[in-house]
Amino acid sequence: MTLGANVKLIPESIVYGETLEDDTITVDYNLPIVKRAAQTPLLGDPYPGDAYVSAQTAPWGYTVVETGSLTSRKSPDQGAYITAVVYAKPKVPFASGMTGLYEVARQSETGRRGRYLGVRVFLATDGQAESLAEQHLAEKTAMTASGNWQYALLREKKIERRWRVGIAKITATYDTYAPIGEIIVVNKGILEADATAVMMANRAKVPNTQYRIDEIYWEDGVRKKWVVVQGNNAWPLVRAEFRIRAVMTNSYLSTVKALVGLVNKYACPYIGNAEAGSLWFDKFSMRQRQRGQSTLYDCLIYLAYDPLGWDAETLAQLQKFDIREQKVKDNDGAEIGGARHRTGSWIPNSDAKPTTKIPLPSGTASFAALNGLLS
Repeated sequence: MTLGANVKLIPESIVYGETLEDDTITVDYNLPIVKRAAQTPLLGDPYPGDAYVSAQTAPWGYTVVETGSLTSRKSPDQGAYITAVVYAKPKVPFASGMTGLYEVARQSETGRRGRYLGVRVFLATDGQAESLAEQHLAEKTAMTASGNWQYALLREKKIERRWRVGIAKITATYDTYAPIGEIIVVNKGILEADATAVMMANRAKVPNTQYRIDEIYWEDGVRKKWVVVQGNNAWPLVRAEFRIRAVMTNSYLSTVKALVGLVNKYACPYIGNAEAGSLWFDKFSMRQRQRGQSTLYDCLIYLAYDPLGWDAETLAQLQKFDIREQKVKDNDGAEIGGARHRTGSWIPNSDAKPTTKIPLPSGTASFAALNGLLS
């Protein structure tokens, strides 16, 4: 760069500095009173005396990134134009040019309820910016190869051509796009629960007796009945349900699906400290994630809870109805010709086994895979 006539650098104005992205030099130039733009340093001009190879795609030394002029009110430059110029040199790992994509900044963030997001900033030459971004920064690529930010996928990228003269800046934005309540850590979940007390018709037994409320019985030849004189004529039936929301891999999902319809054989300390035999895996729902990770699934596990325990298997006896016909008699006891009525009773079916298993619930199993989602 050649300065215009009567343009001089003011030595005492030189300030060396740096930012997280650049090394900087700020200087002032004294211009003649009739200012001409061609006499001042222009954007992209190198710092005087800072040599760089002209054959490079872009200058990698100190180049002008900002200029501004004003009229000095102080001696000895009173009446002259003072032009402030900022030179900057990016902090990137090269000395003689750029041939690829260089990461110069990374910001990792977390949000509410397991959300992970962040930004990565890259530099490239103007001519290679689009092709390198397409090659290395495809949509839905992970921010990191492992850890929590591997689920923060690339959502947007911004390419700024001529961010510096000859240099383009590429800003990649990553996010899990996690709505409130969603889980991001794979094969882990959160626990939810509901419990309701339903008031049912009262058939509760009166304490220390064999009788029930509102049930008529005979005692010493007298008909009696217990009735409620305080409270209400109902008894509460408590129904409780645990739910586990989790993100699972395909293999973990296969393990969990095999437990549907079963009861926990052992206690599950992480599922509300549930006792053995108290959790029935009675419902399950899932959906494939919308973010292109076809091996990940959002799952919801429903566990019916009964503190008294679920029967591992229900036993029932198969019976048949035995029908008998009898003649109909009139009021005087005489048989009415041709008239019949039928009576019957349930009797065991001799052709069937005495007991038959009904799969509700169908059996027990270890719920270690479910308990492990919350460990």
